[in-house]
Amino acid sequence: MNWTAALALFALIVATSSYDLGANLDTPLKFIDPTYGKSADGKAACVRGRIAVKASAVNTNLLLKSPASQAELTQTTIDMIQAGSDWMLRVTSGGPKPVSGIFQIYGQLCWPNDDSAASQVKTLQFLSHGGTLDHTYWDFARGYSYVDAAAAAGYATFSYDRLGIGLSDHPDPNQVVQAALQVEIAHQLIQGLRDVRVQGRGIRKVVGVGHSAGSALTLGIVGRYPRDFDGLVLTGISTSLEGVGISQVAFNLLPAALDPSGRFKGLDYGYLTQAAVPQAFQFPFYRYPEYDPKTSSVKGTYLQPRAGHLIAQHYTAAQGFAHSLGFLKRSGL
Repeated sequence: MNWTAALALFALIVATSSYDLGANLDTPLKFIDPTYGKSADGKAACVRGRIAVKASAVNTNLLLKSPASQAELTQTTIDMIQAGSDWMLRVTSGGPKPVSGIFQIYGQLCWPNDDSAASQVKTLQFLSHGGTLDHTYWDFARGYSYVDAAAAAGYATFSYDRLGIGLSDHPDPNQVVQAALQVEIAHQLIQGLRDVRVQGRGIRKVVGVGHSAGSALTLGIVGRYPRDFDGLVLTGISTSLEGVGISQVAFNLLPAALDPSGRFKGLDYGYLTQAAVPQAFQFPFYRYPEYDPKTSSVKGTYLQPRAGHLIAQHYTAAQGFAHSLGFLKRSGL
């Protein structure tokens, strides 16, 4: 997660797949130093790598600097959510700010790991992860992989790290990494994905699938480019904003550069992550006791039973996957 998001809320080739995606893939999206492998449970064959995306947008000139310390970040969080606060209005009153560039975006394109099933794919799902998460949310582990469930149902998937997250580029977190530019980058990726061909067969339909902040982004794409998607699946999102403030506190955010692991050393302090303590993950994401503690320690409307916000990492994940995929099937997608 970056500071702006907080405002609104393989050199190594893995074991050879039975389906050789690399030999059959034709795509205008050029993966840089691509690697090939399988999804968590082997039901999908995947190509992974960074993609150079040219995009431009009109962002907002935020009257904001990255926090200088953990203490300043904590105080800013308090200022933002306290009753009667006009903090958001003040910070976003700087007017428009055009931005453009070529950004390296890490993505994973997966196809059913079976010759017959791969040749029949007609629909690709464009997967957008939530805040503080990355593309691995969709392919987390055996039994918790939406990519596997989708492949078993006959779908191709594309998951990626949004700008400023995971293995993608990390430009200025305040003035560059904003929703408007994220929408434009996603749009460029979607246009390229519509021209993907496997075994000479092209994609006919693209479905936008989002979780949490990824669902909000998906709606943003629809608002600006209504023809990008042929259907939508939105999870972890509500029409109510009542829980936003408490969720912001529950994340227990800190500048990523201060994370004890040292993984984010050198990043601008505007890039944020969650404190590495169990309660910081359970409070916003997990419903006790409906999840595997070992899993959680790693980083119409349908209510998935016995699940917290991180619905793909609860024991009932398969039920949620089946509901989403069943909806698409019933809708002819």
